[in-house]
Amino acid sequence: MEPEKREELQKEQAPEETVLSGPETMRETCLHAISDLAAAETWLEDRAREGWQFTGTRRWRAEFRKAEPCVCRYRLQPLGRKKEVLSPERLEVYESLGWQYVTVLDGLFHVWRCEDPNAPELDTDPVVQAEGYRYLKRRIIRSLAGEAVLLVVLVALYVWWWGAASHTPLLAALEKLPGRLLLGQIWLILVLVLDVREALGMRRLLRTLTAGVPLSRPRSYRCQQWLQRIAVALAFLLLVVYPFLDRQYSYREDFHGWDAQEPDGTFKPGVVYWDLTRTETLEEELWFWDAQTKFHELAARMDYARVYGALADHRTTAATTTYYHMRTEGLAEALYKELLEDFDGSWNWEPVETVPTEELDDFRWTAWTQAHTQEVGRDQLRLQYAVVRQGNRVLAVEYQGTADLRDQESYLAELLNA
Repeated sequence: MEPEKREELQKEQAPEETVLSGPETMRETCLHAISDLAAAETWLEDRAREGWQFTGTRRWRAEFRKAEPCVCRYRLQPLGRKKEVLSPERLEVYESLGWQYVTVLDGLFHVWRCEDPNAPELDTDPVVQAEGYRYLKRRIIRSLAGEAVLLVVLVALYVWWWGAASHTPLLAALEKLPGRLLLGQIWLILVLVLDVREALGMRRLLRTLTAGVPLSRPRSYRCQQWLQRIAVALAFLLLVVYPFLDRQYSYREDFHGWDAQEPDGTFKPGVVYWDLTRTETLEEELWFWDAQTKFHELAARMDYARVYGALADHRTTAATTTYYHMRTEGLAEALYKELLEDFDGSWNWEPVETVPTEELDDFRWTAWTQAHTQEVGRDQLRLQYAVVRQGNRVLAVEYQGTADLRDQESYLAELLNA
């Protein structure tokens, strides 16, 4: 037969090659089910059926190479010591049984792969298999102890920062970006849940094997996988995103709100602010200087607004309003007390005065001392500060004008109920 015809015949008889399209590699967060080998093995087997063959790990991510979808078995065997190297004899015996060595998973397990459904299992005696977990058990105990110490330190720092380090912890929490406090608590609880699951899972695994009961496969791993993904996402938000937004989110660092001004400079509908035209006769129109609004896990709505006005004698009147619609009345009472603490006993301010009220639940007032007012040259426009509360709503007004805030009970109540 001529060489050219022989080559054509060989091409016709050769099996068609499957062309793999798309990305050739994939990375996925490792399934850290140290105490649940069957779940980790099922995870790798599912990826093989989807056409992804496990090749190794890099830091905390597993690497896969695109291959023909196939049904195979993965088995994980714990390392007997740190950085254990397999002996050539063990490799030879396992390969003769149909098992191919893959790599070390996350520095904890030797990974074996087999496509022969008739090949025997690597571990046939659960009691002997349990003996191989001594090093891994010690490592898990050290790891959980270290994480427990770290969590205790983080909680202690958290409590100190919001309590001892700040004499107004609730106000400090409200000044942070929305969601940070809540997400931090969820992340902390989630880490504790994962650690407890790991400890209880290892105990259950060793008891099962010691009792002579083999591992049951396949085993669900979706819950563990999603818990890990959520924990990683929350850690990224808390450690990367929020610190960045703290610097970029708002030019007013003690509020962190969204801009609440219209294109023409006026405030958007619903913003609570002190309208100087209600208490002053202005020479010009009211100046809408700044307005921000936001929601918070502790407050349904918060508004910050600042306005100015010019009087006939060329003096300037101003008012800064901060409005809080708290989630509960208890939170409103705590915030009400904190808003007054900065002025209680301050040398520039008069002692805080309790104003009798019929329309409000609480009304406190203070003002610059007359001596300090004269020093700054504003003897007739003394700076005043009032904090009022009704139910779960709190309003703080810093005002400089001709009116006395103690006589504005009805207007303050109107603003609270806006």
